[in-house]
Amino acid sequence: MSSRKGGFADLLFTSIMPKVYGIGAAIVIFGAMFKILHLPGAAAMLAIGLTTEAVIFFVSAFEPPHKDLDWTKVYPELSEDFSGPTAKPRISGGAPKESVSQKLDHMLEKAKIGPELVESLGKGMQNLATNVKSMTGVSTAAVATEEYAKNVRSASLSLTSMNKSYSEAMNAMSEMATASKDTKEYHDQVKGVTKNLGALNAVYEMELQDANSHVKAMQRFYSNVSTVMTSMEKAGKESEQFSGELRKLTGNLTSLNSVYGSMLTAMRGGGSSGGASPQSSGSGGSSGSTGAGGSGMGQGS
Repeated sequence: MSSRKGGFADLLFTSIMPKVYGIGAAIVIFGAMFKILHLPGAAAMLAIGLTTEAVIFFVSAFEPPHKDLDWTKVYPELSEDFSGPTAKPRISGGAPKESVSQKLDHMLEKAKIGPELVESLGKGMQNLATNVKSMTGVSTAAVATEEYAKNVRSASLSLTSMNKSYSEAMNAMSEMATASKDTKEYHDQVKGVTKNLGALNAVYEMELQDANSHVKAMQRFYSNVSTVMTSMEKAGKESEQFSGELRKLTGNLTSLNSVYGSMLTAMRGGGSSGGASPQSSGSGGSSGSTGAGGSGMGQGS
């Protein structure tokens, strides 16, 4: 059974190698990840992955080409040189059940797939087979190995440039960290300035309140001054009246003094001419003076 299907080679390249391809790719990706992230053992992991992938590609170079089924043996209509009529559904052995080919024919009829479409499909498959054969002839093991080496070199160059970019990114991150520290200091300074401005605003409000109270006090002072000025005007008017009355009183006192002097002079002159005794003259002088004083007081009043 195994010899009829191709033996170990068929088992290797149809069942085992697809799994080996996936495992090798996973190892290469792990090695690249270790190298990119600079993890411990990155160089060893990358070397192991690339070596594994190289061995896998080397073994895949000996993979036999896949054999295509010749459908023209079952469906002669698929042949390029077919010129006969389309074959009708065939019943083998007169069995009542339809075969697989008959079911396929019925499906093609239901899908409205005619000979022209089948012929174009056959041509396309033949062109595809031709292209595959040409590609199989070109892609030899040496060419594949050389291309793989070129890809590995380009991958190493890409990893080198990636390392440079990563180092530049780390430098940029460190500079950003330094800038964040400077920004924090600036933020602290701005906080200090804000506090100082708050204190200045409080002082300014206090000064403004003091200025408002001072203005109110000045307004009260000026109102009191105006009241005092009004009172002084009234007092000036009353002082004028008082000075007028005082002048009148001074005039009355002056006239009274003149009358009193005239009376004294007359009394002195009469005493000397009458030749009275000193006592009588003294008593008379005193009485005269009293009378003169009373008359003077009467005039003054």
